[in-house]
Amino acid sequence: MIINDTIFNADLEDILLELRNQLRINHIQYLEKEPKRSGNSLQIQCPYHGDGLEKKPSAGIRRSDGMFHCFACNEVHTLPEVISHCLGHTEDILGKEGWKWLVKNFATLQVEERKDIVLDFSRSNGHVDIVDNKTYVTEEELDNYRYYHPYWRKRGIIDEGIIELFDLGYDCDTDCITFPVCDIEGHCVFVAKRSVKTKFFNYPEGVEKPLYGLYQLSQLAKVHHGNWEREIFICESMIDCILLWQYGFYAVALNGTGNELQFKQLRKIPCRKYILATDNDVAGQKARERIRKNVTGKLFTEIQFPDGIKDIGECKAEIIRKIKDFEVF
Repeated sequence: MIINDTIFNADLEDILLELRNQLRINHIQYLEKEPKRSGNSLQIQCPYHGDGLEKKPSAGIRRSDGMFHCFACNEVHTLPEVISHCLGHTEDILGKEGWKWLVKNFATLQVEERKDIVLDFSRSNGHVDIVDNKTYVTEEELDNYRYYHPYWRKRGIIDEGIIELFDLGYDCDTDCITFPVCDIEGHCVFVAKRSVKTKFFNYPEGVEKPLYGLYQLSQLAKVHHGNWEREIFICESMIDCILLWQYGFYAVALNGTGNELQFKQLRKIPCRKYILATDNDVAGQKARERIRKNVTGKLFTEIQFPDGIKDIGECKAEIIRKIKDFEVF
């Protein structure tokens, strides 16, 4: 069964049976009658009216994706929303608690804990709270997000080493993909989140964004003993940055059009040449202009995207691998 692009290792009957069993343990009388198949749906008692104890089930719930509709009271909900209501979270209109229950009880390996992968260099400095009077995200909190989610494959991110390198994860509480953003020492400054349902990004209020990918670059610079000859791509989004790394390029992301901290970091990175690969729109052009103005002492080239392509994320893999073909010097 697939809900919100997540595969659950059970069919709808199994999910409803487990829910009913857990409700009984807590003396909650919902879904007491056995569900009956009706075409592509199951007929069940509606938990939204009649205290959930109606004698003749009036609600249908689709077996493919769990969409619920009561023909008596006209309530329409997703399966996570129905589960939240049955569990007593009646104010949880987005079904967050129901989603957590589903993940805990039925999620497949795709959203379970990531396997440990040995990388060429360390990603973090261990359990960190305060260093030099600065507050950072702890390893304990990051451990809460270290899950796989089908969203990564949907966006073309399939390399487990890259997922581990950038510590990509999933927050069950908010149904968001997580992007830890680190400083050059590997301390996590904050965790950016993106909803798997919408394009909504969340950043902590008032935080100053460092370059995304800066720590990974710093470790590579140490491996090369500071002799850096590779060019670095500069893009807007974290996903674009990750895709470039996956296909063998080095990149950083601005998460916007650039700020003073990022410009300072770009000036200090030991490379001579940057490739500007910000989005093919007004904001992307503004970012390129700001970089050229504020980052001195470097060589620049730009990406000319093919017609109809907005950013790196819209490029197919073979185009990304040949991306130098679009350079404009």
